[in-house]
Amino acid sequence: MSAAPAPSVTTGAGTESGGVTATALCDYLRGELPALRKAPGEIEVMARLATGLSGWYDQRGGVPDGSQIDTLTREQCADVRTEALKLAGVQSFLQL
Repeated sequence: MSAAPAPSVTTGAGTESGGVTATALCDYLRGELPALRKAPGEIEVMARLATGLSGWYDQRGGVPDGSQIDTLTREQCADVRTEALKLAGVQSFLQL
């Protein structure tokens, strides 16, 4: 029995079948910032990020991986990454 191939994760602006691009990920996170800013505390921000990213990746046939999210957001939208992580009180998406 062979395992299904893992979804691809790309840094470019294009979309691959079952893939997540850095541009799409950054757009998603940028859209989440207003709600994250209104969250009453870090725990709520962490929960919102964790569940939101999980659902967002699931819709694209992928599985969120904190180290990949860190890499993609560092390359494409460091400002958005920094603000989201600061609001959550963590230094990396691996901590969600």
